[in-house]
Amino acid sequence: MVKTHCFSVQYAKSSMSTCRVCMAKIVKDSLRVGHSQLEAENDLSRKPDMDERMMAIAGAARWHHFECFPRMKGAKWMAANLPDSPTKLEGFKELKKGDQKKLLQLWKALASPEGKPSSKRKAEMEGKVAKKPASKISAITSVQGVLTSAQFKKVQALEADLSSSTNHALLGELRKNDQPRTGKKEELVSRVAEGRVLGALPSCPKCKHGQIHWSRLGGWFSCPGYYDRDLKTTRRCFFRSKEMKRKEWKK
Repeated sequence: MVKTHCFSVQYAKSSMSTCRVCMAKIVKDSLRVGHSQLEAENDLSRKPDMDERMMAIAGAARWHHFECFPRMKGAKWMAANLPDSPTKLEGFKELKKGDQKKLLQLWKALASPEGKPSSKRKAEMEGKVAKKPASKISAITSVQGVLTSAQFKKVQALEADLSSSTNHALLGELRKNDQPRTGKKEELVSRVAEGRVLGALPSCPKCKHGQIHWSRLGGWFSCPGYYDRDLKTTRRCFFRSKEMKRKEWKK
């Protein structure tokens, strides 16, 4: 299926939209990045019964917090589908200069190629370890959100320390605390760091099966739903709250 990936940036016009990565609300006036897919008019694989309304819904922008956008897809997908410069994005010229600079820095980090072993060894021989693109992205998108200054410092210190841990170790700690285990390594690192500082997230009190997600941007606890193995389908859950009692974290 031939599709064109379109991206746009703007300040949220209300607090109604939901980030497609963290599933938390995007607060009004905060910077958000949109992604939509447009099918070619002559695409023969398009379903014949798709009317204009269905096509409009399919092509509608899905919004993401600026801080969450790098986790929308993997590095290879980003490299293959992002425009070469954010200045080409719809809405870029309307942004404040500071936010334009942030987008330029993020695009540069997303476009940074993975370091080749030979280059890394050369850097280590010179006494300097090459900084990975993922760590650059984390530095750009790191946000305090609803965390206190003390909590934020602890989380940042733990994230720096845990970045050298293996995925196996991170997943093991998340499994021990019955926490979500999906996502890229930097997501696992943040989840473990936040858990050690704030405590473990409980199971969903509404559907009883889903795993609670939490966003430090708005402080919302939410449940996206769960997979019903008996019916072999995903059951959505719309639980959202700003108050939940966490459990003690187990190392």
